[in-house]
Amino acid sequence: MRVASSAVAAVRRSKWAAMAASTWIQCASGGSYCFGVYSPTLKSSQGYDQSTLDSVAFFKDVGANIGVLSGLLISSRAAHGRTWVVHLAGSAQCFVGYLLMWLSVTGCIPRPPPPLMCLYMLLAAHAQTFFNTANVVSAVENFPDSRGTVIGIMKVIAPPLLWRSLIL
Repeated sequence: MRVASSAVAAVRRSKWAAMAASTWIQCASGGSYCFGVYSPTLKSSQGYDQSTLDSVAFFKDVGANIGVLSGLLISSRAAHGRTWVVHLAGSAQCFVGYLLMWLSVTGCIPRPPPPLMCLYMLLAAHAQTFFNTANVVSAVENFPDSRGTVIGIMKVIAPPLLWRSLIL
């Protein structure tokens, strides 16, 4: 029994388990990739014209591509070797940003002015940089001789898996 539990613990801590978990996190955290799926609902429920929706989309792109805070966090002494801290920060941002957008779309809270909706979108999309940073750093540390391959797996394979699941 003790051997079996130590084998399970070793698998949980293996670099392959971390790679599989990172790939699934990449698949699940791609909400900003799906903006085209939910933007018509956002546009109609908030009474936006195309120009306003384009502004929200712009802040989605800004949030998804400015990963300075996630880089600073993973480089900090507090998170060194603890990618879960970076994942937790990203999860909190993702939850708050998309929750506020959802509450706005469903009418649970008053319709926010467009700049506030842009902030919600920026916050939700910015969470993606935390997931990307933690996953890529973890993969590079676990597979130093195959850095390009593991980064490619996460950045090229994971988003199409998300899109395929939405289409099917």
